[in-house]
Amino acid sequence: MAIPLQTDPPEPDGTAAIEFRNELLGKGWPDDRRISELVGLPPGPESTAYTVKARAKGALLGVWSAPLRGFVYPDFQLDRSGSLRSDVAELLAVLPDDNDRGGWRRAFWLYSPHALLDGRTPADVFADAPTRVIEVAQDEFWGSPDTAW
Repeated sequence: MAIPLQTDPPEPDGTAAIEFRNELLGKGWPDDRRISELVGLPPGPESTAYTVKARAKGALLGVWSAPLRGFVYPDFQLDRSGSLRSDVAELLAVLPDDNDRGGWRRAFWLYSPHALLDGRTPADVFADAPTRVIEVAQDEFWGSPDTAW
């Protein structure tokens, strides 16, 4: 009897992904209203319009929160004063977003330890070295598949 060869990596455990998602949601990331406050917009429909446009332009990563029935925004995108970091759009342009309307695939990458960042998460490193995180993302997602050999 032949043993089938596995050509694709195994799918991540769904339970582990749900637990990780819930852990990330537990960080209390800001929602549309809070992001709008941080950028100086008055409360109202403009607040949602701002974040929708920023997500569509690729300037802001939102992740869907089913309990809140809306998007929340991972905190790595904000500097210490609450302003949106200018390098976010450059990073998001590198991260694959196909079939990631809820933003979780990108969030999982950003908040998972990475070997090329000495085991730190891209989100943690981004605060002090955004260019380094962008370079790691480019290597991982745009690099030649032969570079690992």
